[in-house]
Amino acid sequence: MRTLLSPSLSPSTSPSLSPSTSLSPSLSPPPSAPSPFPGISVLAPGEIHVWSVPLDQVPPERAEMVLDPGERARAARIRHPRAQWRYRRAHLALRTVLGGYLGVAPGLPRFTRRCPEPEVCGGCGRGRPVLVDGPWPDLGFSLSHSGAAALVGVAGAPGSVGVDVERLRATFDWGRVPAVGTQDRIAGFRTWTAVEAVGKAAGTGLRIPVSVGAPEAGGLRRARRSGDLADWYVHYVDCPDGYVGCVATAMPEAAVSVFSWPSGDLSQNVDGWSRVDIP
Repeated sequence: MRTLLSPSLSPSTSPSLSPSTSLSPSLSPPPSAPSPFPGISVLAPGEIHVWSVPLDQVPPERAEMVLDPGERARAARIRHPRAQWRYRRAHLALRTVLGGYLGVAPGLPRFTRRCPEPEVCGGCGRGRPVLVDGPWPDLGFSLSHSGAAALVGVAGAPGSVGVDVERLRATFDWGRVPAVGTQDRIAGFRTWTAVEAVGKAAGTGLRIPVSVGAPEAGGLRRARRSGDLADWYVHYVDCPDGYVGCVATAMPEAAVSVFSWPSGDLSQNVDGWSRVDIP
């Protein structure tokens, strides 16, 4: 068992988290790299952690202290109350997870977007979100939320990662969606999460079509983007009842570990942190 540490918690009071898959052997952290886990400084190359977060357990009042001005402004522009509820809690969860890995308060990291083809779009400001350079390790990350569930994926550099979670609907005609085709309801949702996750990991979203292969041994699926011969690798992860989710990466032998966040941990992790506004 490993424990997520935050600047406001001591090891004896920090919440415990249980991975659903085995983790890589622990690494000895250098003194200059604060560790979110005992014995680990940063994620090892090829290692991916996925956090399953129940959004109804994220304390909404903490969002005002932690989200940056851009995130708060975007949340305020969301008209649908439930969608705003989901955005604020999911982004608070993302920042809390990243703060643990980076060894800083969750309000400190700044984000930008990295266009995968700047020579084509001229720096359009789109692409996958990345950390702005700072006094912390370079981590890849991804966020997805649907209904009352969120997934946060974190990968050590230079790995890119994309996650997607979808709430299962009672009925859905996947035959109308070319990227999925005629499949039964749950299989269709699984394929769609793979399409979304690959687009997020690549930074191209749904702009470039993605084809997803049949499940291989262990449930792994390979995917390719149109016009690109490189393989992407899709791992399905455990989600709450009524949801399906996965993580995608370009790393062929990624070690994926999945964590569930117990009730109350997010509230404890952001207790005592004041809002930090960074221009």
